[in-house]
Amino acid sequence: MKRESGTNNRATTQTAYGSDLASRFWLDAPKSHVTRSLKRGVLAVTQIKSAFPTPEPSRSIDYDEAYLVGLMVENVPDHELWQDGRAVKTEAFRAGDTALYDLRRDPISFTRTPHHSLHFYLPRAALIELAVRSGMRFDGELSYRFAVGHDDPIVRQLGGVVLQALDEGDAADGLFLDHMLNAVAAHVLRHYGCTASSTKHLYNGGLAPSHLRRVKELMRAHIGEDILLSQMAEQCELSVTHFARAFRQSTGTSPHQWLTNLRIEQAKDLLRQDHTLSVVALNCGFADQSHFTRTFTKYVGVSPGRWRQSQ
Repeated sequence: MKRESGTNNRATTQTAYGSDLASRFWLDAPKSHVTRSLKRGVLAVTQIKSAFPTPEPSRSIDYDEAYLVGLMVENVPDHELWQDGRAVKTEAFRAGDTALYDLRRDPISFTRTPHHSLHFYLPRAALIELAVRSGMRFDGELSYRFAVGHDDPIVRQLGGVVLQALDEGDAADGLFLDHMLNAVAAHVLRHYGCTASSTKHLYNGGLAPSHLRRVKELMRAHIGEDILLSQMAEQCELSVTHFARAFRQSTGTSPHQWLTNLRIEQAKDLLRQDHTLSVVALNCGFADQSHFTRTFTKYVGVSPGRWRQSQ
């Protein structure tokens, strides 16, 4: 079995798996496994287990173009979560629940009870590589709700097998765990990020993956501001017309629609935190409360106030 040494080829020596991940929860020497069978990144799994609560919120994970897929081995009845520096309301996680975390958005947790979980480390580049190999269309984004645990039977069953292999610690299990990590990554692609498609439609006429990532990061960084189409096109060194056409080819939607959907999801997070409609409108890039209400109702089907009541 390959054991994580705590070093890699990135500029920072910190990683979001193995000993580095465990240290952020004040734990040492976790059971973990890393597979380096992919050209564009590693896949890893780390067991986080403690008979004690965390003494304080977990230490920040450096920005990473990757996701963590967490499987709760035991109930998590009392915990808090933060994302992008803001507290997010969350309910108790049950044993067997799956929760996803985007490592570009600085997820932080504070668990006030003993805890036991598995965390699968899935770099976006590795997921894209697997998607291309499998003929899937994947733009690097996973669809999920932060701070919400849900039952994913595949992750639960694969995670149980992985947990048993980690606990047995047999060196012969290394190859087996490699296959298990690839199976988890393939399921995450299919269930949270992919639709079956020929790879010829992935890049042909669309934006290069690096350009698409750059534009989406620009939108996220300036979600509350006016972003011009020319600014997005400049990130890709393309004309506005060429950029708009290529963006639609890559994502299936226009830049304006993609940005609006992003703002709507951000608005939902703020509504869950009981911010006023005017504050939500201001922070999500809408002209005013009336504009926000009209747009939200158009995209979601109900008004922001009624949607918040339903939550």
